[in-house]
Amino acid sequence: MYEGNIFKFKVKDVRYYSNNSFLGSKPYVCPVKIFQYIYYFFRSLYYRGSVNTFKLLAYEKKYEKQLGINTHSIVNLDELTLAGENSEENHHYQGASYFILYSIFNELPIETKTFPLIDYGCGKGRALFVAEQCGFTNLVGVDIAKELIDHANENKLAYQKKNEQSQLNFLFADATKYQIPSDALVFYFFNPFGESIMQKVIDNIKESVKVNTRKIYCIYLNPKYKTVFEKNGFEVFYIKKNKRYLEGIIYSFH
Repeated sequence: MYEGNIFKFKVKDVRYYSNNSFLGSKPYVCPVKIFQYIYYFFRSLYYRGSVNTFKLLAYEKKYEKQLGINTHSIVNLDELTLAGENSEENHHYQGASYFILYSIFNELPIETKTFPLIDYGCGKGRALFVAEQCGFTNLVGVDIAKELIDHANENKLAYQKKNEQSQLNFLFADATKYQIPSDALVFYFFNPFGESIMQKVIDNIKESVKVNTRKIYCIYLNPKYKTVFEKNGFEVFYIKKNKRYLEGIIYSFH
């Protein structure tokens, strides 16, 4: 999941299928949705500049083909089957940039790679497939939308693992109620929900660390609610930014 509306601009994601199926083979994208894509393109130009924006677009085509997955498109939750309450706190799905994902996963300590990595708001699974390519072998995606989890599992069937021993699991669940594995070391967020839900999830993470003391890392891309981490005692481990835009932060906590 993702919510990147820094300009405070709202637009509904409307998508119709000829067979009324979320995964239908003949989608019709309405003008509102086209406008949404255009909006994010120009937003990227403003914050990242033309060179980085077109680099990000080139990575989209390259890695969707290379990994054999389909994680494109922007999807709102309005028409989907949810594991919890639908509210503006739950943000729409949009895959993070491949360019950013590869760079930020490679900043994590090597010793974290065999322990569980949890993606909150995993959507169609892009971040976890990239993490697996970066050497992480114990990967769990959690999402509130059943249709997105179904799509992630379809991608899982098509995806060619880098490590045959890697485990990828996608769970249809409410993030605030998900039971965190006692040895999970990395938690990934692409701004999947608002401040109050983020606080509940962070409470769960802190409780997990209290029960089993360990140093954990949280990746937060498009960190709109970074103050939630800061007021809860998380320390900045790594920052990725360009001239105008803070792409993401890795926090540590123990």
